[in-house]
Amino acid sequence: MKKLIFLLVVFLLFSFSTTALASTQKLLGIDRYETSAQIALTGWNRSMYAILVPGDNFPDAISAAPLAKYYSAPILLSKKDYIPTDILNAIKQLEITDMIIVGGTGVITTSVESELASLGIRTSRIDGRDRYETSVNIAKHFKISSKNDISEIAVVTGEDFADALSIAPIAANKHMPILLIQHNKIPDDVKEFLDTCKPTKTYVVGAGSSLDKSLLDELPNVEQINGMDKYQRNLAIIDKFKSELDLDSIYLTTGEDYADGLSGAALASIRYNPIVLVAENAKAPKDYLDNNSITNYNLVVLGGRVNNMELVSSPTIDFEEKKISDAAKTNFNDITKIVFYDGRGLNKPLIIEDEQDIKEFIDYLDGYVVKKISDPNIIGWIHKAVFYDENNVRIMDVTFVNPIKINEQYYDVVKGDLDTNKIDAFLKSVEPAWRNSR
Repeated sequence: MKKLIFLLVVFLLFSFSTTALASTQKLLGIDRYETSAQIALTGWNRSMYAILVPGDNFPDAISAAPLAKYYSAPILLSKKDYIPTDILNAIKQLEITDMIIVGGTGVITTSVESELASLGIRTSRIDGRDRYETSVNIAKHFKISSKNDISEIAVVTGEDFADALSIAPIAANKHMPILLIQHNKIPDDVKEFLDTCKPTKTYVVGAGSSLDKSLLDELPNVEQINGMDKYQRNLAIIDKFKSELDLDSIYLTTGEDYADGLSGAALASIRYNPIVLVAENAKAPKDYLDNNSITNYNLVVLGGRVNNMELVSSPTIDFEEKKISDAAKTNFNDITKIVFYDGRGLNKPLIIEDEQDIKEFIDYLDGYVVKKISDPNIIGWIHKAVFYDENNVRIMDVTFVNPIKINEQYYDVVKGDLDTNKIDAFLKSVEPAWRNSR
């Protein structure tokens, strides 16, 4: 099976235009569970929290992305009665201590809770009588946990996954819940939540297609996002928020299933990247990107069911020399915590929160000038640093290899001293127990 998937990936790579210079990252496994684990391990080195959702039942799962963003957590897929081996290995590798299960015991049974408890992992569960109440209870949990009023809400059909998946990275970054409704009826749980919450804006996706237009009169402060099918609505959502999105990377996933895209939504929301749903005919997304001069992007392919990667053959890439802060689109002044990881396995992750230590390392980083490259030759890494803001939101990560890796993209170091000994010396000044050899 793995050989078959490898051959499929090779075929897809050759389906690109030969002039394409965009880098392509493929996150896929032999099934949706291994793919989910790969996505989590790509986006996170360590995480206190994770969100566990059913891997074969979309209704309870598709509202989870904003919750994952709030907890800076990956979304992992589970079987109904047990945790697949790949997911279990990811949980252990990420050193997860708290698991939030989304969905009732009909989709993830108590035996899964017992399995997690045996690993010393605390569990909590968010569920409801049906998918609609579950989406409301996720919103309530989000509201209570964040201690903030909810000013914006996304409303989508609960009878299909595509609209929720399309808006997931946007909803996550705007801290807005995704509420599910029936195509021709607003459930009482949703009405009650909206009456209590009083949002200043309700983004309604699919009025006149996936939702009946008559429902608009029952919703507060409506802003519509429409399209005749799920692929058109996907592009309409991207178009609505394109000025806010980071279009340096675009995530591709099949429009025919939710699992790979939902796991990927948590990863896409880290940098506020869009998810593009791909069908047999990829002409509409390609035309949209070209017509909007969206050309300088990298691709992240989620799962093995994306069967037309000619969708995005980005003909150019930004080779301008930049400082790391500009390449990462990050204000260094926002950094309040750095977590260092040791690729040699000599040291445990080192958390730095001292303002002077952070400033010292930021000054070191600020001396780098980098230039994006399209075909990196990677040897291995010794140090990786993940940077957080005052809200404990991950805003940048840098892997110190040559070429250097910044937010999953590779750059040649044009100016600056990429010296692992210097970094080790700095880390040892912060933590005397830090080791640079066995």
